[in-house]
Amino acid sequence: MPGRLMALMRGLLGDAEVAAVVSVTPEGAVTPVAIMVTNDEIAQEIHSIADPSGAGPTDLRAAKIGDYDIQVLVNERPGERPRPLAILHTPWIEQHLLLFARVLWRRRAKSRMLI
Repeated sequence: MPGRLMALMRGLLGDAEVAAVVSVTPEGAVTPVAIMVTNDEIAQEIHSIADPSGAGPTDLRAAKIGDYDIQVLVNERPGERPRPLAILHTPWIEQHLLLFARVLWRRRAKSRMLI
């Protein structure tokens, strides 16, 4: 983003580490740009990744999280399923990130109880 610095912020959703790409104004205002798909919990939530039309190995594609439309940056190798790299920021993500964090935390807590 012109006139802004780009930064990578890391945090926890439950006990899963998550990274977000943000832009920062000279005054220090932070705007989320994308959430990195750095763990399986997030990758498992993404489905219906659109087929490319003449796309290269790394491409921005339409996909879904639940019933919500998202844009996801993917890396695709010949003969493999597209691997999500980052989810572009949407108003839905901003509004539901805390809820999503709670869902991930509960899933991990339950799976640990079963072990």
